Amino acid sequence: MYISKVDIKNYRNFKDFSIELKPFVTVIGENNIGKSNLLEAMFLVLSHDISVYKKRKLEIEDFNFQCIDEFKKSIVEKNGNEITFPEVRVDIYFLEPDEEQEAVINDCWYDFSKKEARISYIYNYCGHRKDELLKKYELIIEQKKSEGLSMYEITKYIDFPIEEYEYAVVCGIDNKPMDNYWLKLMKMEYLDALRDAKLELNSNNGNKLLYRILSDREIEDYADIKEKMVELDVAIKSDQKVLEGLKKDIAFYLEKLSLETETSSNKINFEFGSLEISEILKKIGIQYGDEAISIERNGLGRNNLLYMAVVLAHLYEKQNNYFRLIAIEEPEAHLCPLLQRHLAENLFEEKSNNRKQVIITTHSTHIASYLDLDNTVVLFKDQKKVKSHYLLSGFGITQEEKNSINYLKKWLNATNSTMFYSRKIIFVEGIAEQILIPIFFQWRYKKTIDKANCQVINVNGVAFEHFLKVVKNGYFIKSVVITDSDRDKKTKNRAVELKNTYDSDVTKVFVSEQTTFEKDIFACNSAKKSNREFLVNIVKKIRPVKCDEDFCKKQEIKLDIESMFGCIEDYKSDFAFELSDALNMEMKKNSKTQKFQIPKYIEDAFRFIEGVDVE
Repeated sequence: MYISKVDIKNYRNFKDFSIELKPFVTVIGENNIGKSNLLEAMFLVLSHDISVYKKRKLEIEDFNFQCIDEFKKSIVEKNGNEITFPEVRVDIYFLEPDEEQEAVINDCWYDFSKKEARISYIYNYCGHRKDELLKKYELIIEQKKSEGLSMYEITKYIDFPIEEYEYAVVCGIDNKPMDNYWLKLMKMEYLDALRDAKLELNSNNGNKLLYRILSDREIEDYADIKEKMVELDVAIKSDQKVLEGLKKDIAFYLEKLSLETETSSNKINFEFGSLEISEILKKIGIQYGDEAISIERNGLGRNNLLYMAVVLAHLYEKQNNYFRLIAIEEPEAHLCPLLQRHLAENLFEEKSNNRKQVIITTHSTHIASYLDLDNTVVLFKDQKKVKSHYLLSGFGITQEEKNSINYLKKWLNATNSTMFYSRKIIFVEGIAEQILIPIFFQWRYKKTIDKANCQVINVNGVAFEHFLKVVKNGYFIKSVVITDSDRDKKTKNRAVELKNTYDSDVTKVFVSEQTTFEKDIFACNSAKKSNREFLVNIVKKIRPVKCDEDFCKKQEIKLDIESMFGCIEDYKSDFAFELSDALNMEMKKNSKTQKFQIPKYIEDAFRFIEGVDVE
């Protein structure tokens, strides 16, 4: 059995969100897109920690802002008539239960034909003074209207009645109350991003992870340990040396300082401590490594790995549970890139157990690029609504589609995976463009391209279509392609075909007017003398012998595009680095004299990324 789908309504940044899940899933996406909120929402349904009962009682900040805003506006506009109080709802759907699991979800059936079950968390208005509230709202509206306040201003005086909301965990198509006994058999372990591995791996507190895991075993499993503890307790009480002498000394002074009562004398004894299993377990700690170093002396990264290993070991060994979900938020915490890669390659090895499901969320491109793309889903915003898209969703079974999948698996490395952590993408075909496009953007807009939440992705050639298929298939994020026209080459139709196939409201292909990127740079800077001199000096640094004094003077008078390109054709990356440095120097000078012009097709690409209409 596994969770196949989660629907979330009005919870935090999710107004109306749905995501399909697999037994092993990686969730990626930019900051503040809702990865943590997804796990928190599922935790409301499946967790049994004491803390979650408090979390199930939501606060006003847990409601989606838009739904609260719409509620208040509806009160003002309808003046108290036909008001609907918003509710938070999280629906979790289960598929493929085995024979034993069917007993657990017997009351949870949602669709018998699919063998699909549903358990839901609902937080809704349960007050009995709705009419009284509506009359109160009417009075507020009348008063504030008489004071000349606008509708928007009036909504600020409408209080949301969250104190009259209650939660319920229900199941099945009829939303029947979920039996708590069966719900306890379906557990979720949530390792949030703020986990304190050092604290959680000490068992001296009943709320900590290590203690919960130790106490989850059968009491009989600890019979041998308890026997040894009893022996130790007997040895302490029968000690005839240090402890016996200390007992006599303490008793002597107690006789002087204290009085005997009817029920107690001044005799004392030593004991090991409580011999209850629950107390014995609190004395167990973990050591890690050949030198048996205490976790107190371990580094943060090592303890983070130990923390995850303890949880996974417990979940995969605990066979008497009907269903376990483990959710790990940011497993990369405190790990170097090498360890992140190793973790990603081994995290999902256990794939055969029908009673375990794993979900991780990550900001690490190192982890994202080494996990199975079939199981990787990205969260993104489309028209202010959060959506989800599996990276390989929409790819068919044709050989062409298979080639695209193979290409993506090869090239979605730690660098290119940044395309899933930003809101805008610029695809380029080579290292020169990768170096210069961010500089051009900063030159044009006086801000970095990172500030614009945009990433430049080098596809290492002209294989744009493999990446554009991901966008076209459902990852609707604003993206542009900056490519050469190659009009004098056999590939002259490539750019036109790209435009015809992929141009849309979210994707645009921008093509150089000249044959190549570099020629366009020379062409658009050929009119002004200061621009010609600026570029000639850069080319001279790269080819000092070829660019002698006579050559430079001719180019400064009238720039010959072919001659200039001939100088740097085999040194494109060198040209890109030198031009980048020169533009950075000009920006530091903050000179008002523009010694460089950006090619028009690149300007148009920037305008599209910035949300300006482009012809």
